[in-house]
Amino acid sequence: MWRHQFMLANFGLLLVLSAVVSAASPDDTRVVPQAKNDLPRGMTPQESLSAIRVPPGFKIEIAACEPLVKDPIALDWGADGKLWVVEMGDYPLGVDGKGKPGGIVRFLEDTNGDGVYDKASTFLDGLPFPTGVMPWRSGVLVAAAPDIFYAEDRDGDGKADHRELLFTGFGQGNQQHRLNGFDLGLDGWVYGANGDSGGTIRSVKTGKIVNIQGRDFRFQPDTGEFEAESGQTQYGRHRDDWGNWFGNNNPTWGWHYVLSDSYLKRNPYYAAPDPKQPLEPDTRLYPISRILPRFNDPAAAGHVTSANSPTPYRDDLFGPEFATSLFVSEPVHNLVHRMILKPNGATYRGVRAPDEAKGEFLASSDNWFRPTQMKTGPDGALWVADMYRAVIEHPEWIPADIQRRIDLRAGSQEGRIYRVYPGDRRPRPIPRLDRLETPGLVAALDSPSGWQRDTAQRLLQHRNDRSAIEPLRELVRTTKRPQTRVQAVWTLVVLGGLDEATALAALADSHPLVRRSVIKAGESLLKAAPRLAAAVLRAVDDPDARVRLQLALSLGNWGDAGRDRPWRGSFAATRMIHGYTRRCSARPCPMSRLCSSSCFAPEPSHRLWPLSSRWSCWQDRVATGRRSTR
Repeated sequence: MWRHQFMLANFGLLLVLSAVVSAASPDDTRVVPQAKNDLPRGMTPQESLSAIRVPPGFKIEIAACEPLVKDPIALDWGADGKLWVVEMGDYPLGVDGKGKPGGIVRFLEDTNGDGVYDKASTFLDGLPFPTGVMPWRSGVLVAAAPDIFYAEDRDGDGKADHRELLFTGFGQGNQQHRLNGFDLGLDGWVYGANGDSGGTIRSVKTGKIVNIQGRDFRFQPDTGEFEAESGQTQYGRHRDDWGNWFGNNNPTWGWHYVLSDSYLKRNPYYAAPDPKQPLEPDTRLYPISRILPRFNDPAAAGHVTSANSPTPYRDDLFGPEFATSLFVSEPVHNLVHRMILKPNGATYRGVRAPDEAKGEFLASSDNWFRPTQMKTGPDGALWVADMYRAVIEHPEWIPADIQRRIDLRAGSQEGRIYRVYPGDRRPRPIPRLDRLETPGLVAALDSPSGWQRDTAQRLLQHRNDRSAIEPLRELVRTTKRPQTRVQAVWTLVVLGGLDEATALAALADSHPLVRRSVIKAGESLLKAAPRLAAAVLRAVDDPDARVRLQLALSLGNWGDAGRDRPWRGSFAATRMIHGYTRRCSARPCPMSRLCSSSCFAPEPSHRLWPLSSRWSCWQDRVATGRRSTR
């Protein structure tokens, strides 16, 4: 059995081995009862807060705790500023130990604007081990295997009274290995993580069935479209400002998903390479808590064993030195790890920050501190959900004699949510984007906040107001933020308003990831936009490898330049690919990825690959229908 299979892989959820702690406020100083065994006792919220160490100059504070929230494992903000929280209070075996569902979706409100939530409402309860939530239209999307469903409060009492099943068939294996999510893609699709249980997924709206074994997924809630996506992630598939996707599993700090499944599946004759790139090979970590005895895999102590929720920092509140930071929670060792992403060809490599060479960004001496999901908040702070439980193993991996001596349900009444920010920069107030008209939403895209840009794009997508198109085009031309230029280009794509002139302007952008984004976003324009097609082909000489790789992949979607001359677009693209391979001849991995773009037009292989003997063996395989074994 692999190590990550017995870890609380999906989200690092942890079980407390001590007596249940009474509900407490952040200022409560009551003593928490001693555990049933010799493990450290739990702490009150204020005690646990005092046990957390963050870098000099940073501050951490409690944004919510019991009794308002318990067992938090996922969170997200609505356009109205409410904080939606998923609570898995039924972990590990149900609230009665026999499978009785007890999961909850709540929303929290900060009624006085001080940054601390003081009101909680139970929106849904009785859910079977829920694992994800995302605001959508007038309600929320919820993940609870085997289903993804939409829930809405239509009578205004704060409780869901309408539920619509969207997708079903996700695996219901061990509670630590279930689907989870969600993040909005720049393309307007909702993305989720496989969780390792796979499944054969049926869309209720379309009736179509998709097997996601070994992959993550994306979907359109309104239409029922559902597709497999490159993965697979255990808990927390997240996107950065530029469209890069990240995931991981328990023994791995993080992966960058370099190749999308939509590209790889185009060529049925090619055995594609692994679409993910490991980021940080060094698995050592530096906890400040006492490393406790383990039931399984004792040699893993002091190394990453429960990595989850690889979270790009998506704001500027922390300063420019955090612009390429990826945070990863590690609940076994009671810490949050930070890596800095550095370009490495067409992907990235992760390294420790110089001042964290022998330490972690956030660490607690409280063995009960169990960070699960993290997100960059609307205020610019890093938000951390803490389930506040103690032992890592699922009961499946705990010997029966030990189970008889511990309380697997202890701690089910606790939970904290923290936010971390620089001490000299107060987090921004959380905005009310739901009050904005279309021009205001377009203006809201010009923000350092990734959450604000995503939410503004989502609201524009839902309104489908074409009056936003011209202001969006103007925003691409005038904003000083490259992140906003990327998001505005993709919002135009979602609204059907990306035109050749705007794409050409973005293709000439000084920032390489803007150029990369518009090549991908403008794929559908190439057939009917000859000036754009010519400019795209010239990107073969772009100095940035990420741009060149995207070009090679996008050309596979070009298709024919015209029905009267079906070879024209294919020949130009093939000539470009030949030039690309010459530039990359010393790097076989990028060259192999080009094979997904071959056969992009319905032409015989001898027309597609006449320019280079480099591809002679590949030509033979395609011509004869034999699958590549490389």
